[in-house]
Amino acid sequence: MRNRTIKLAAIVAVFLGAHGTVTAQTEFSSTIYKFINKANERENLDDVSRWGYRAQEWRMEAPNKDIKSVDDIFAFRWMGGPFRNVGAASELPDTSYVPTREGLDHLYLSGSSRLSDKDMQVVLPWLKEHAGDMPIYILDLRQETHGYVNGNHVSWYGYINWSNIGRRREDILREEDSIFHSLKGQRIVVGNISGSNNYVMTNAQNLLVDVDSAWTEKEMVERYGLNYLRLAALDHVFPCDYVIDQFLDIYRSLPERAWVHMHCQAGRGRTTLWMSFFDMLRNPDLPMKDILYRQTQLGGTSLFYQGKRPGEQKWRVSLFTETSYLVPLLYAYVQDNKQNGYSVPWSEWKRQKFGR
Repeated sequence: MRNRTIKLAAIVAVFLGAHGTVTAQTEFSSTIYKFINKANERENLDDVSRWGYRAQEWRMEAPNKDIKSVDDIFAFRWMGGPFRNVGAASELPDTSYVPTREGLDHLYLSGSSRLSDKDMQVVLPWLKEHAGDMPIYILDLRQETHGYVNGNHVSWYGYINWSNIGRRREDILREEDSIFHSLKGQRIVVGNISGSNNYVMTNAQNLLVDVDSAWTEKEMVERYGLNYLRLAALDHVFPCDYVIDQFLDIYRSLPERAWVHMHCQAGRGRTTLWMSFFDMLRNPDLPMKDILYRQTQLGGTSLFYQGKRPGEQKWRVSLFTETSYLVPLLYAYVQDNKQNGYSVPWSEWKRQKFGR
């Protein structure tokens, strides 16, 4: 166990140590064990704790309005896009570093925030143009219940977007079907996303909506002739073992040549993490720094970020810090399993490495 810990410490030292975050192996060893099972513990809340995150309101997330191009969609990016040193990229530890573009031309990957019906109408021809004869997959990364009302993208929202915490994908999809298929003909109250804090209940900021049509996202995507995949990943956090195993199952099931478009709610945290992991899996011989830097500079968030912006919500700081320490383990998994085609589940690999 000691040798395995030292090996992992060395990996993270390359990732963080040069930037002054972690410099001692002993510090890393204690920190990694502090975080290693947080994700699994988080998804195993008791009923009383889970009640605090229950869904309480409909939330308007992508109004069904006309747009001109994919550039009008929040956080839209693709692997052929330019590297930009703005936004989250300006917070990277080494802002002068230019990552390699090696392997991006065969990644066939794009990402964004959630899409309204009219957003889909603009994205569809863009995807078909860039994918050519490849099949196109929409990979929906959201654990929370969401879908379409009158073409608007809406979600059934609870505190900090954790309304389905601890639930499995199959149960979420089954309930989602039931909810959206019962909405047509109803009048519902829909809250706007808070301008000052995206993660609180909106209460008084309400719209009355008469539901003329209601679709699950799967139905909407398949209506446009695309393939739909769902990863039930909890917002704001490093994922639990079950979800990483689920992602690897999805990855292995894809055709060798396929275009994948990923989205979460805002197109930032989850979308950047899973696009980065996808890049690692497809380009295992590239340095981790290059992969993480380029996924940020293409338009994602920074997986190095530890919640140190002025005014950052305290509950988010610990979650960002946890993710920054655990992302290198995804790279370590890739290095250990690239020769076997990633046939070993993440959960099994983690038990072998950590004994838990």
